[in-house]
Amino acid sequence: MLWFLLIGGAVQCFLLFWLLRTGRRLDRERLLPAPKRRRWPSAALIVPAAGEHPMMEAALRSLLMQDYPGLIPIFVTATEDEPAARLTRRLREEFPALRHVVAGKAEGCGQKNHNSLAGIAAAGDAVELLLFCDSTHLAAPDFARHLAAPVADGESDFSTGYHAVRPRDESLTTLGYAFCVQLMRYLQGLTPSFTQPWGGAMCIRRSVFQHMGLRRFWQDNVVDDCSLAGLLASLGRRVKLSPGALLYTEAERHSFKVWRAWMDRQVLFLKFCVPAQWVLLSLLPLLLIAPSLLALWAVIGVALHVLPGTAGLCGLGVLLIQGALLHGWRCQICAPGSLWRWLLAFALSAALFSEVYARTIPARGILWHGIWYRVGRGGRVLEVRRD
Repeated sequence: MLWFLLIGGAVQCFLLFWLLRTGRRLDRERLLPAPKRRRWPSAALIVPAAGEHPMMEAALRSLLMQDYPGLIPIFVTATEDEPAARLTRRLREEFPALRHVVAGKAEGCGQKNHNSLAGIAAAGDAVELLLFCDSTHLAAPDFARHLAAPVADGESDFSTGYHAVRPRDESLTTLGYAFCVQLMRYLQGLTPSFTQPWGGAMCIRRSVFQHMGLRRFWQDNVVDDCSLAGLLASLGRRVKLSPGALLYTEAERHSFKVWRAWMDRQVLFLKFCVPAQWVLLSLLPLLLIAPSLLALWAVIGVALHVLPGTAGLCGLGVLLIQGALLHGWRCQICAPGSLWRWLLAFALSAALFSEVYARTIPARGILWHGIWYRVGRGGRVLEVRRD
């Protein structure tokens, strides 16, 4: 047991340290000013909008106030009478350049894909860059320039940003959700081979979109980003991460049900679209849970006089190093509350992920915004059911 504890604890602590170091580098790069160019390529900002999120209006306003020259904002809703459509029409009175597209209900693909494709059609063939963004995250005024810069400068035909959660209360679900997003953001920046497109902040060169036949590819797929990640991996093409293209998510009294459903989708998207990464993801619960449980059992075992003192000292050392590293994670996002609550949120996140992952093994579909998609190989939609 002692060797398992030492090896597992060392691997876990190294991973936490490596990711924390990556996060600090991303934050340093995030603070760099957005690139300046005499001419920016013509671009459309396509935002599929749905639901009635409390932060949607503030988020959409932040996207409408981008300082990218000539940016064409296109908000897309499925119907004309949903809350997001009514909000878009109200914003058009204040921002006349805003275009509102009603895509209709999707039949053979994810609704978000359907909305995005309708937005691309509305943008026209003259647009050089296609920027995609979610409708519920806050953007800085230079977000669009940061996102477009790697493609505009010829570094890649695909670039991506990500988002960070600002937790506004000490509830374990809010802190746990913030930790999960923080982990995913750090994984994005770990190495270029780990970087994947994220549909909430993504830029694609229009000519490449057409040349690769991505319209046909998205027309029968359940999701935009994970399906694209699988396709690009099969073609050996890379996505450029832009640390400055960072959106912010305000989280307060975050619902456990919403958090679990979000985590469920993240894992299922990988299962259907990038199965090799889904299999690799099975190691994460072992890395997050097993060393901590072994260390905790070593300390308890010594107290109960069933394990030698050496095991207890090793276990205590592993727990102290873990706590110090997780404190560094907590400081990176200024999480409120005590370190103890942050550690509990970490434990809850690891346990929830393990349960969610196990349930995705027999899953044959995805529930998303009240729509059930039966999904096949590569993320292809086989059936759509609306409740």
